[in-house]
Amino acid sequence: MTNKTTKEYLDYFVKSQNPNFAVMLKGKWGAGKTYFIQDTIQEWDNASIISDSKINLKPIYISLNGVAKKNEIIELLKAKISPFLYSKGVKFTSDILKGFIKSTLKIDFDYDGDNVKDGNFNINFDPISIFKSSNDKINGNRILIFDDVERCKIPLDELYGFINDFVEHSQCKVILISDEDKIDDNHNNDSKFKYSLFKEKIIGQTFEIKPDTDQAIDFFLESMPTDIGKYFIESKDLIIKIFSISEKENLRVLQRGIFDFERLVSFIDNKLKTDEEKFIILFKNYLSYFLIYFLEIKTGNDDILSFQQQNHSSNEISENNYIQYNEVISAFKLLHSTKLFTPFKLSCFIKNGDSQELINEINSSIIYANGKEEKDWEKLWYWKLLEDEDFLILLEKVSHDFFTNENFHITEILHISGIMFSLIDSNLYNKKSKLQVIKRAKEIIEKCNLKDFRDTISSSTLTWGSWHKGYTSDKTEEFKALVKFTQELLEKIKREKSEQTVESLFYGITNENVDELYRKIKEYDENLGCRIESIPMLSKLNSKKFSKVIFSLNNNALLILTFFFEYRYFPEKTYANVTIEDKQRQEKDFLIDLNSEILTEINAKRNEKKVIRKYSLNELKVMIDKSIEKL
Repeated sequence: MTNKTTKEYLDYFVKSQNPNFAVMLKGKWGAGKTYFIQDTIQEWDNASIISDSKINLKPIYISLNGVAKKNEIIELLKAKISPFLYSKGVKFTSDILKGFIKSTLKIDFDYDGDNVKDGNFNINFDPISIFKSSNDKINGNRILIFDDVERCKIPLDELYGFINDFVEHSQCKVILISDEDKIDDNHNNDSKFKYSLFKEKIIGQTFEIKPDTDQAIDFFLESMPTDIGKYFIESKDLIIKIFSISEKENLRVLQRGIFDFERLVSFIDNKLKTDEEKFIILFKNYLSYFLIYFLEIKTGNDDILSFQQQNHSSNEISENNYIQYNEVISAFKLLHSTKLFTPFKLSCFIKNGDSQELINEINSSIIYANGKEEKDWEKLWYWKLLEDEDFLILLEKVSHDFFTNENFHITEILHISGIMFSLIDSNLYNKKSKLQVIKRAKEIIEKCNLKDFRDTISSSTLTWGSWHKGYTSDKTEEFKALVKFTQELLEKIKREKSEQTVESLFYGITNENVDELYRKIKEYDENLGCRIESIPMLSKLNSKKFSKVIFSLNNNALLILTFFFEYRYFPEKTYANVTIEDKQRQEKDFLIDLNSEILTEINAKRNEKKVIRKYSLNELKVMIDKSIEKL
């Protein structure tokens, strides 16, 4: 049954005299139930003042989301009804309100239409009476619509008893809206009866609302700025096709996807829009993949990140390879996703709003890269899609370059190795063995300049992929071993660089900069992945070398350094609830050796007559002694 048929039935239902049953509109979250009924209400909304002594009721729409008591529903009804009674031009005579008066209601009058109150009086008013009593001064269909039934906190037996009062004892046309699948016999433990019994008693007809994608997209795009909205309108068929193939049937997720893509486009370089022809291609391609990823990720399918990423030799079959989307890619002649973006960067934007890295990729899109040629290994990455002649030529080139040249980025080495592993496993390459590939890869990696290599998102560049592509054979033991070798090499470099950072900081202390030590140790270090003070920093120093730095300082600088040691080993004096940690304990041996050097300096003959100097050094030694004792 279509939504159009449902609409026709509802039109008939609300005009009937006294149906004595309610209608249920059901559908999954995001199917468009609320939008459907609101659009229908607009057509039913004939509420207008037809005379000075009569009014027409509008359809009353109420959401039960979070409502916990029946009194709350009454208050919501009262809020909806009051505007009809408190309306400019209506003469609230006693014959209109007869039978409704119960408690106090303040009515303001403006008889002459000058927007100035001409008077008021208080009466008592029961809003429910309007629906239950017969009054020839109240015109219009008495339509009550209760949305989000499944989210109501009132026990089901109480809720349906309340609603049934309108169905059986008034001429109300009651429509209930819910995600019925979430209302089962165990939905509410406070209910004494089963939901099925209530439904049988109250609901006379049930209709399922299906997403009206065409109409919904028109609605979504109505508020779009003209400059970007035109591209969405031109892509309407594409959007409908993707949504249909996804089988999500959740228009709210689609709407959010369109909204987020509009936001993403607002970040890209405006210069890209100057070439209209290329921008249309860019918009179409990125919109397509964005919606595919958005619809899947937002419905819990994170494995969409593997879509079009060819893990040839993992020997693992994904539970969902999303090949249904290939129909869209082919029909609309989209570029392969690996030529456009890196999946985890797109995922980061969809999940967390992190846009910068994705924007950088879009701004440097291959669509605008005139004359930019893919490297041979990149072409070979798509080997399953190649013709035989092209495959053999590329394989020979890539193999030769790999075993003769060394001018590769570390990520290229991993990609080429992975491709070769997959071809060897597929019996398509036999000139070299896996062991020879691994040996060669390690040789090149060790010669790479890794000092400036950055892997900013949890080592994903090494473990997931790069160049917008996942590593082939990434699940094989050979590839994992190669990644581990690379990571260990990088960790060694990071340790060396972190030691250099600490040494540079402490060996570089002078009278002029000693007071900056507090600030500098709080700085975040990229190689360490933390603040410098968060590691056992002093354990990395040579006590004899550092003692020479100390002895070069003047007495004022020695005092500042003494305070620094107090800050380091007595943190509770600076911060509440902070105590000694393992990072300080690991520095104990260094402090013992350093104090030995300081004692020697104190007793040195050259300081025999320097009483202030000896005092300053001794104060430093005492502080270090206390620190050692505490550790």
